[in-house]
Amino acid sequence: MLQVTETSHIGFPSITVRTKHYEVSAVPGIGGRIAAFGANGVNLLYRNESLAGYRPAYEAANADEMRALRERGPILLYGGEKTWLAPQADWGGCPYADLDHGEYELRTEREGDAVRLVLTSPVCRETRLQIIRTITCADDDPRMEIEQRLVNHGTAAVTKGLWQVTMLNRDGIVDVPDGEGVKAERPVPMLRAENAPAAREAGGWRLKLGDNTLFKLGFMTDAGQTAARHTGPDGERYTLVKTFDVAADRAYPHHTVVEVYNAEEYPYYELEVHSPAYTLQPGESAAFTVRWELLRPYYPA
Repeated sequence: MLQVTETSHIGFPSITVRTKHYEVSAVPGIGGRIAAFGANGVNLLYRNESLAGYRPAYEAANADEMRALRERGPILLYGGEKTWLAPQADWGGCPYADLDHGEYELRTEREGDAVRLVLTSPVCRETRLQIIRTITCADDDPRMEIEQRLVNHGTAAVTKGLWQVTMLNRDGIVDVPDGEGVKAERPVPMLRAENAPAAREAGGWRLKLGDNTLFKLGFMTDAGQTAARHTGPDGERYTLVKTFDVAADRAYPHHTVVEVYNAEEYPYYELEVHSPAYTLQPGESAAFTVRWELLRPYYPA
């Protein structure tokens, strides 16, 4: 039976949903992020406990002051899963603070054996953009749905993409399958691509991540799926499968759909998924949904 409880993660209040298939914990206070996802007490997501309970206060009188404070950094890598805005080249430094680690409003909607966690960001003081993250869990459905919605509260049109960034504990294995229209496409080099352990497997690319060699690699795939494998401390093998829609005829902000980043300083890697770019007029919004499924044992074999 589905359970919803108040918990704590990374030093902040959180809400945890347990279903027959998985458990997930969201933290409104630092960007509405997911801090835990797994089963049997095993969390597949990396958490940086050195930042536990810390959230900076930005005393800014206007957008320019906010931008100056944010760009000075440092970047706050709390861990877990969050929504960023692409392209990264627009940032000029660290991610937009109000959206990345601002305090989100939480609304819980319960309907039978299903629950929706609606996490709404403050309006970004720099961009006048707002992110609404809706996490939907149902006891009888092995898949969890994460809708990311971008709302333009400004006075001018903006073009952005929604960018789901998931920080996972190393070691891990990432699979990026070929799609119907894009097959055996070469990866897109993004950062020290020569270090990336990418190998062709039947039907796609595979990366085995076991050390702190820094790299980032992108993939322009239309498969609409990617997966991360992990062996838990209990010895059981878990796979997080992400599925999503791909618009092959649309422009993507980084010219990639899936990206894999391996961290040097901390023991994690990222499995990232992009939406196409959306041009939003004032008052308009756009949404991009990624579905998660936890499989045991590994999938595919």
